Amino acid sequence: MDDSDLESIPLFADLSPEDRARVAGAARPQHWETGHMPLREGEFAFDLYAIKRGAAEVRQRGQRIAALGAGDFFGELGITRPDTGRWSRRRTASVVVTAPTEAIAIDGGAMRNLCDEIPKLRDALQAAAEAHGRGPTA
Repeated sequence: MDDSDLESIPLFADLSPEDRARVAGAARPQHWETGHMPLREGEFAFDLYAIKRGAAEVRQRGQRIAALGAGDFFGELGITRPDTGRWSRRRTASVVVTAPTEAIAIDGGAMRNLCDEIPKLRDALQAAAEAHGRGPTA
């Protein structure tokens, strides 16, 4: 995967080409068919995902709470540092693929290291976690 694969994902679009290349080096391509569940509510969180093409929906307690499409990312709540000081925690929602989807996955440990090294990425990820109702993650 190269840095141009990440330009269409807002979380990574404003990074320098060098920083995007570092993120691309940690990313794994994912291909999902309709019905696949890359995240399940209550499971431990390990990865952050971003959709390149396709669609999915976020469900909490079985109820649809959001739609996701190209450029959206998910899983950040589980890999950002919670107020407890522990890094990993359980998923707060499930994600169900609603159309064939191409995505990327980045291991939570690798993502946290990238955030430590790239403040712009850390700030964008923290802003997303706050927007999703979890408050500051620092």
